[in-house]
Amino acid sequence: MLPRVRRLPTGPGSNLLGAHVNSPIGVAAGPLLNSKWVEGYARLGFDVLTYSTVRSRFQPAHSLPNIRHVETREQFAVAPRRPHANGSPTIAVSTGMPSMDPEIWRKDMRRAKERLGPGQILIASVIGTPDPGGDPESLIADYTRCAVWVAEAGADVIEVHLAAPNQFGEPGQMIYESIPLSAQILYRIRTTLALPLVAKLGVFRTPRLLHETATKLAPWASGFALVPCIPRRVLDEEGNAAFEGREWVDVVGASTYAVCARQVEEMIAWRKAGAWDHAILAIGGITTIERARDLLNEGASAALVDTAAIFDPLFAVRFRSMAAAAPRPVAKEPTPLTRKVAAR
Repeated sequence: MLPRVRRLPTGPGSNLLGAHVNSPIGVAAGPLLNSKWVEGYARLGFDVLTYSTVRSRFQPAHSLPNIRHVETREQFAVAPRRPHANGSPTIAVSTGMPSMDPEIWRKDMRRAKERLGPGQILIASVIGTPDPGGDPESLIADYTRCAVWVAEAGADVIEVHLAAPNQFGEPGQMIYESIPLSAQILYRIRTTLALPLVAKLGVFRTPRLLHETATKLAPWASGFALVPCIPRRVLDEEGNAAFEGREWVDVVGASTYAVCARQVEEMIAWRKAGAWDHAILAIGGITTIERARDLLNEGASAALVDTAAIFDPLFAVRFRSMAAAAPRPVAKEPTPLTRKVAAR
């Protein structure tokens, strides 16, 4: 059960992807499984709500357990039998990106949109599912099909989930690591729909690869969301795979912040260097108000929590309270250069 808040503190206000939002704090794809969760978190002051990733067909989740607390090590993570009560909220997730049947989620997404208040937006996360034995074209067409359906359901923004395995690439390659395939997916959706598109990207091996990918995808995207997770080997205390048959899984939460924040800062630097105006939605390890504020001050357009939404549902309330209590910046005396610019 989510807590109830009698009166929300006023949000600081922000502009995101052409819309005014009450605050730049939101929830990433994952926790918001249906309209009830979207409505619940919207009432708690999260203003950028991401409906959990949907597909063009029903897909069940992996067998239980598919979520476990973990403690990170240098090369892997360990899932202890008994997590420390006061440990940092870091979890391993291996659900297989399940999806409800389209007939269900299309109706439910409309309901989610209707339950949002003023100054709140709904992002719909989509992923393509190729036909058995299909080719890249079938994947591109399926991404587009899902995008059209979420647009019809009332989504304000479409998140194109590219941080997923590329079945047509080398073993271990993710879709976003194939620039031609990613660009074709975004191009097809962009030329089909007018809604803002956010490309969700994963971890890059080098800043150069991040910059190259962002540059090539920028013409077809309105913004970028990163980093949803860190792939790690997750073992139990005996050294066996913590998830049956799956040694490599996604780790999210507090301990991923250093890596994720570095990637977000690289993207912000790329935007500044290229004078782009693309939105940058920061994800990954944002488990404290200070981390959210640091990334927003660096230039992130929004801070989307994931694990924190589960462990700290009053996160957005506290962010609003701190923003309201913070002193407003004092206007600086104009310099000769600013006077000259203002006079133009």
